[in-house]
Formats: sequence, structure tokens, C-alpha cells
Amino acid sequence: MANVKNKIQKKMAAKTPAAAPQQVVSANIPRLPGVSIVLPMYNAQRYIKSCVTSALNQTFRDFELICIDDCSTDDTLKIVLEMAKSDGRIKVIRLPKNSGAASEPRNTGIRFSRGKYIAFLDADDMYTPTALAELVTAAEKWKADVVHTEQVYFPENQTIDVTPETKFTTFSKEKGGFCKEAFLETDNLAERVQMFYKGRFFGWVHNKLYRRDFLMEKNLHFAKLLTSEDIIFYFQVVCTAPRIVRVPNITYIYRHNPNSITRKMVSIEESLHALTHLMIEGSKILDDFMNGFDFFIKNPNYRQLPIDYIIQQHLIWTQRFYEKYTPAQLDGIVRKELKKYCGDFTPFFAYIYGAIHSYRQRLINYDKEMKALKAKV
Repeated sequence: MANVKNKIQKKMAAKTPAAAPQQVVSANIPRLPGVSIVLPMYNAQRYIKSCVTSALNQTFRDFELICIDDCSTDDTLKIVLEMAKSDGRIKVIRLPKNSGAASEPRNTGIRFSRGKYIAFLDADDMYTPTALAELVTAAEKWKADVVHTEQVYFPENQTIDVTPETKFTTFSKEKGGFCKEAFLETDNLAERVQMFYKGRFFGWVHNKLYRRDFLMEKNLHFAKLLTSEDIIFYFQVVCTAPRIVRVPNITYIYRHNPNSITRKMVSIEESLHALTHLMIEGSKILDDFMNGFDFFIKNPNYRQLPIDYIIQQHLIWTQRFYEKYTPAQLDGIVRKELKKYCGDFTPFFAYIYGAIHSYRQRLINYDKEMKALKAKV
């Protein structure tokens, strides 16, 4: 009987139609891009079309271009909005009021980014056609939090308008021999800080690629400073990124722009204001950041290095004004600016500031004398 029952069950099963496959209705979730390019814009109508075009022409197509307009008063925004009509990868954000620096636009771009990686592009610069492809390939191969390139292409003779006929040279503010092949940087914090101080980790942010989750996990953003906010940001990156891969690729075209924030500081008052703001506020930001590391607490000599470095960088810009004023005129200008921060201690800090510049000028003069003597020999 059991065998008969089994045969009947098999026949019934064979006649029973198979259950129809379930229809799965997928939610309309937009696919996340591989890279988010953050592009701050302010009165860049002369350059913005070629800048955006260099991004759109990438061989790596999986990206979003987040353009943050800092209340431009020229046709910058109009040009980009027109380009966005024909390419959905362009996202445009307009800030409610001008921030006066690149920090807020970049931070806004980071907040709105959705890509696995983040790249920064300045409105007066351009990418090479294979830039993103090269950087992403390196990041994936090395499982990197940061891909660090050392050099950029620079139009010869500081050319402003870059055309297909423009000749380029390589340019870098980093010091030391350049790598010939990709390698993973040391994870030793002491060595990294020393390298940063010696200019081996220069703080340009635009010729690098960052893993977005890393920036979010470490809560890294740009400080609201008038200048050198990128150097402080990258110092924080250097101190916190588990894996930094250094590559020899040159993927970025840096265009000399006489209207950049630093170059527009045409008076010693403007330059001093930016430097003083950097020294006071920037050193606070770095100090607070380093307070979160046992290493810096136990090794105070190391926590002085990044502060010393950023001040040295900006002293280069204020030095050019010193030959135009008498010591008495300079003393008055310096005291007026420092008084905003230093109160009753203004005379002391004015003396230190003057002494630093005097010492720096002696070194410059000494270097010139040595070169002149060597030339004679």
C-alpha cells in the first residue's frame, strides 16, 4: 500500500503546476558613484568651463561633480548650470552667503558627497584625462585611505590660458627625492610628522584621492581660516590615515591664478591679518587636535613641528612687504594687527614677530652672499 500511495503522490505532484516565481520590486535607489569630485567656485568665469570639461572628459566615468558656488558675482554659476543641463553628473550647490575662503565650500562638498572616494578640484585648475582612473586604480590595489601624488603639471612661463598647444613642466612644493613607483608609506607617527615638517608631505589637497569613509570616521574637515587651511587639514590626514600610498603619477594641472586669495593680499595689512589669524587660530586648532594623541602629549617637541611649519610657509608671503617700509612703519602696522588678539601682551609679540622676520632676512641675505661667492670661485 505504501508503494501505491507514493506513486499516487508523485503523479499528483507532476500534474500540479509549479509555483510562479515571485516578482521582486526593487526600490528606486540611485547608484552611488565611485568618486565625488568637490569643486569650490568663486568668480572663476575665465577658467570654469575648461575646469569642468576636464572632469567630464575623464576616462573614468563613474563620478559625481559637486560644484559649490560661493556667491560668485560673475557668470561662473551661469556657465556651470548650463553645462549641468547636458550632464547629470554635475550637482550644483549655492551657498547662502560668501564665506571668504575655500573651507566652507569644501566642507559642504564633503557633506553632500556620496562616492567611495573624494577628490578636490580647484576652479582654476584641471585634471589630466586619466587622472581619476589612475588614482582609483592605485587606491583599490593598495586598499588605501589616501593616494598621495607628489607633483603637478604646471604651464610653462606661468601661462594663464591653457590650450592643447600649451607646454607643461612638472612642479612640486615637496622636498626630497620623488618616488619612481608606488609604495605604502610608513605608519609610524613620529616619522610621518618629521616628513611633514621637512616638506615631504606638503598639504595640497587637490592632487590626492581620499577614501570617503575614512574622512567621515575621523571627522576630518577644513578649519575656517583665511589661508593654509589645506595644510592643517592634510596634517590631520597624515596623522590619522592608516594606509597612505605614494604614487609617481602626475594627474593634476595647476594653473597660476593672480586672483587667488593669497595673491590678492596686496597690502601688508591684509597679509599680516591672514598670518596673525593663522598663527593664533591655526595653532589652537592644531593644538586641540594633537591633544587627542598620547604621542604628542608625551613628545611635546613633535607638537611644535606642524605649527612651526605652517608659520614658515606664510612668512614667505609677508617677507615681500618688508623692504617697502621703514622699521618704525612696520612696528606700528604689526602692533595694530596683533592688538586684536594679544591685548596687553602686544609689545612682546610685536618684538617676537619683528625678530623672526629680521632673522629670516639675515638668512636670506647670507644665502645670497654664499651663492655670489661660489659663483666667483
